[in-house]
Amino acid sequence: MARRYIRLDDIVPVARGYPSAVVSNGLVFIGGVRGARRGTTPRFSDLPEGFRNNGFSGFTLADRLEADFAADAFTAHENLDRVVRAAGSDPLQVLRLHIWMRDKRVFPVYERIRMAWQSVPAPSSCLGVAAVPGRLGGLAGLDAIAVVPGENALFPERSTLRAFDDAAFPAAAFFSQAVRCGPLMTLAGFIPIATNRPGAPVIAGYADLPEEQRFLATGRSHTDSRQGPIAAQTMFTYEAIRDTLKDAGLGFEHVTHVAVMLQDLRDFGTFHRVHRHLFPEGGPALSVMGFNEVGHKGTRIEIEVTAVAPTKGFPVTPVPWPVTPPFAGPAGMKMGPLCFFAGMMGLDDQGQLVHGPADVSDPVGRQMAADLGRYEIAPGFAAQSWAAWSLLSRACRNGGLTLSDIVKLTVTMRDPRDLWIFEEVREAFMPSANLPAIEFVAVHGPGPVKEAQVQIEAIASEDIT
Repeated sequence: MARRYIRLDDIVPVARGYPSAVVSNGLVFIGGVRGARRGTTPRFSDLPEGFRNNGFSGFTLADRLEADFAADAFTAHENLDRVVRAAGSDPLQVLRLHIWMRDKRVFPVYERIRMAWQSVPAPSSCLGVAAVPGRLGGLAGLDAIAVVPGENALFPERSTLRAFDDAAFPAAAFFSQAVRCGPLMTLAGFIPIATNRPGAPVIAGYADLPEEQRFLATGRSHTDSRQGPIAAQTMFTYEAIRDTLKDAGLGFEHVTHVAVMLQDLRDFGTFHRVHRHLFPEGGPALSVMGFNEVGHKGTRIEIEVTAVAPTKGFPVTPVPWPVTPPFAGPAGMKMGPLCFFAGMMGLDDQGQLVHGPADVSDPVGRQMAADLGRYEIAPGFAAQSWAAWSLLSRACRNGGLTLSDIVKLTVTMRDPRDLWIFEEVREAFMPSANLPAIEFVAVHGPGPVKEAQVQIEAIASEDIT
């Protein structure tokens, strides 16, 4: 089936030349959606009266912060609705939603917005970010994956597996915890809060886990106080995910991709030890980033999982790394016509981050990194951008794919002022014709270690003919 590119005249993509969405194999891959439109700026007074009368005081200065955010985020959801419908789908068919917020203090306002737009909410991850980049970037950003029911028998309409008000384990907010679309199962971002206990406490350390889950505990206060919080939070979150998968008859062996959002990148090593304990062989493709605010109540981690049910004619195969593996898991996981890649950073053949032009082996890339590096804000950004694109290109080849098969990119970066440099490098690998949907997010940790300046998450889709 032919790939379709969704462009709406008044909805401005986050970067010039990109579509708002790409439809492939009956799935809609939606890039960054912002609140503004071409030639207009959203205003609180333009929002429906019923919404403006819900939760706001009616006093200008008292409502200032929340009203500005509401105008931006409400219109972003309206724009998302228009993109989804232009693709032939509807908002109740969204399989995954990402929400980026510059200030999560206004999350209660966002929840009212989501309830206004989604009667049955999509699984979502809501993260605090440093900036929401783009040509009309603002206070909030969205990106999503949806399905067009009836377009591809592989991916029928969405069904909810665990709702937000699940009796055994309710969600922390208004979002579905897991949905299914044919063999695909997409989960919301899970956080270490025991919503099934009085007061919904945050998991603080080993004492909050059953004895059999405390495999990293030493019994020594100093050691356990350092790694205990992230170890316990990681284990609790994965166990909640395991229970959700079990409801669908699946297990960890069916997990194909894991996105991990950390509050503090210094927790990556301990997270990785718990991750390897739970996925001792092979494991899913993995992306790890440091966000400015993860969850709430002092949570240090959020984990978002994609899984695939065993299905005839829908093979699942790992894509090997073209370099020394930088962490557990493959470079990508092919799932039928789809491939979800691990986070691609600027790595050399030894799986180490490059730090500047001298570390780039390709002479063309070395010269380009040197030329662009004179203007970069984040040191090493140009070199890492080149190396990340090179790594993604090689990983595609290992999976029998090309860069032209990519339908969705999510780029995390340290400083949004370097976006134009990323685009200059991208042009060298992927010409501007028929670009994928894209999202840019600025965070304090674009990768799992503090030296990372940029990371590319990619989804590919081989169009079935």
